[in-house]
Amino acid sequence: MPDWIHLLPAGPITTHDGRGPYHVPSMHALIEQSMPSGALRLPIDECHATDKAAPLGLPAPARGWIVALEARADGLWGQVEWTGEGRRLMEDGAYAGISPAVLHSKSGEVRQLLRASLTNTPNLRGLTALHSEEDAMDWKATLIELLGLEGGVDDAAIEAALKTKLAGDAVSTHAVLEHPTVLALQSSVASLTEELEAQRADAKRRQAETFVDGAIAQGRVGVTPLRDDYVALHMENPTRAEALINAMPVVKAGAVIEGDAPAQARDGGALTASQRDVVALMGLNEDDYKATVAAAGAKKETL
Repeated sequence: MPDWIHLLPAGPITTHDGRGPYHVPSMHALIEQSMPSGALRLPIDECHATDKAAPLGLPAPARGWIVALEARADGLWGQVEWTGEGRRLMEDGAYAGISPAVLHSKSGEVRQLLRASLTNTPNLRGLTALHSEEDAMDWKATLIELLGLEGGVDDAAIEAALKTKLAGDAVSTHAVLEHPTVLALQSSVASLTEELEAQRADAKRRQAETFVDGAIAQGRVGVTPLRDDYVALHMENPTRAEALINAMPVVKAGAVIEGDAPAQARDGGALTASQRDVVALMGLNEDDYKATVAAAGAKKETL
């Protein structure tokens, strides 16, 4: 069963039901606010019973307790001490995911983790499934057993023992590399690497779409028709993309409220410096781009 569970993903936090996005300015500050100096234990219940059943006078027993929080590259993780019933649920595979309960501001800033709940319909995107961590730890246990080490040894001891084993073993390197366990480990590492890269790409896309769609909502002229291009550019170079988009004029209720006036493009005149940067960077036709900006500006003015 998993000793650690994934509670919050890194980067912008998005949901399946459309709420959010949320964000965590500082994971370490969140940990201190949620579990000051590690003095508290946070409950893990089933299907948010603490928030839904308990107010009605119904039972909401804990199936585990979060006893420590840790900030990792992929977000916030919690160390769990499972209750007897919680261990049974984990062994049976009764639940696939976890759903945290948090306090957040109106702007979506997550300020405190209150508790978590076992669920088969997790709402947050980007969380590791409950039993993924457990499956990964099985390989470590297999190595410990094959190398004849005592349980509880750290990764450094496993690595040293493996090097010694390979150096002194009479079996050829080729035979070792073809061993089923080694092949399985290689396959597992390749799969995990591919999954990690996919998660990173997904996080970049979510961040890009959030920024670009925010610019569209502000009324940035010329962004809507080139949304996908700007998203792709943001994924490759966020700083450059944001500089270009922020230089675009904002038009609301028929009036430019910030940025360069779009009249230049509408009247057939020269493009602004920021617009020329967009044309050069994206390889666009200047006349087509002028028409695109003019159409977008006209559309905004009719609101």
